[in-house]
Amino acid sequence: MYSIFERSGWWRLAVFHGRIAFLLLLLTGCASYHAQPLRDHLPAMAKVEREMAAALRHDNPASAQPVNLHAPLSGEDLGEVAVLLNPDLRAMRAQIGVAQAQVFAAGLLPDPQLSLSADLPSNVAAGYTNAYSMGLSWSLASLFTRSANLHIARAQAQSVQYQVAWQEWMVANQTRMLARQLYYLQKQEAVSQTAATTTDQLYRISVQNLRLGDATITTTALRQIAWLDSQDRQLALRRQVTRVRQDLNKVMGLPPEMHLALRAPEMPRNLPAAARLVPLADTHRLDLLALRAGYQAQEARIRRAILGQYPGFTIGISRAADTSNIQTIGPSIHLDIPLWNRNRGVIAESEATRAQLHAAYTARLFQTRADITALVADLHRLHQEITPLEQQVPQLQSAEQRLRGAAVEHNVTLIDYEAVRSQALAKSLQLLALKQAYAEQQAALEMAVGLPWQQWSKQR
Repeated sequence: MYSIFERSGWWRLAVFHGRIAFLLLLLTGCASYHAQPLRDHLPAMAKVEREMAAALRHDNPASAQPVNLHAPLSGEDLGEVAVLLNPDLRAMRAQIGVAQAQVFAAGLLPDPQLSLSADLPSNVAAGYTNAYSMGLSWSLASLFTRSANLHIARAQAQSVQYQVAWQEWMVANQTRMLARQLYYLQKQEAVSQTAATTTDQLYRISVQNLRLGDATITTTALRQIAWLDSQDRQLALRRQVTRVRQDLNKVMGLPPEMHLALRAPEMPRNLPAAARLVPLADTHRLDLLALRAGYQAQEARIRRAILGQYPGFTIGISRAADTSNIQTIGPSIHLDIPLWNRNRGVIAESEATRAQLHAAYTARLFQTRADITALVADLHRLHQEITPLEQQVPQLQSAEQRLRGAAVEHNVTLIDYEAVRSQALAKSLQLLALKQAYAEQQAALEMAVGLPWQQWSKQR
């Protein structure tokens, strides 16, 4: 039967089609190229608002309630929006996919190597035949380091995830700090605008009285100076409000001209001691977790470098025929001889890098504890400054309003009224500035601890 198939040529046709099917099977497992063009324009405002609404519903995706972007938003709401819309964070999150791809690559086994060669004699008439050689080999060196490579890739992927999460945490807290700064600056601008309106009215009355002979040049000049000072203060605060609003929109990935209504920040009344917050930071700060994962990856690199000092070898099998048509078949092995190198340079570099990572982690840990201690002490000092002002400023504002009416009726001197008005204005702005500093420092403390203040009492 074999001779029939051989003479008929069916077996050649079957082998030919089998080779084609094998090649097609190999090609189906290959990756293909797909273009991904760059976007040459920014999204429209309507798309930005849809993305903001989706980000605000991120914590509760089942909610069907519409999101009113014109209602006052808290710093926490803006932080959620910033984490999802910030362009830099979107780019950083792509690193997670790269790290996961590296884990996949580390687990792949090496492909075998096929070698083919031929010798074609020029004097065929003398009875020589065409010689050939083919061999199949496979490197076993990567099998010994595969476990270490997987450990490195997995630890590095975990470190990247922690780093991205830490950057998200920092952007969210930076957004909260800017939102609190903007909220209190707007409050100060409103106070200064009221003061500017009052001084403008008094100055206009004084100018009119001067024309009628009921006021002196000294009185008019004093009111003019007060009005100019109020205008300067209002314009300076307006510039700060504009700058902080643009910084906030930039961090959130929003158009520069977009205006957001802000809600009063919610802050804890009683702060825990620094000794209570430092252990929380040691356990929950994502940058510390990222450094620990990176350190574990470096430990695996040292183990891989030590394994690299042993001989790596490749096994294979070859078949050949010389020009005399003598055919041979046999195994082969290629062995590296660790005589001079012995991977000592890679080992030394890996150990030095581990020492550097150890020192960097220790320094970050020390800096974290120092920051938390300083922030807690600063917040206590700010609280001591805010408490008496919260009690006295309302009384000064009430006295200023009563004296304002008396000054219009000429029942008090301008010098007395201006003294009370300027002090009431200064103390009101000072109280708002202190509250702004307290709110920013409290957000900085949350950033340093690595947890929202609502979870400080729940964690152990």
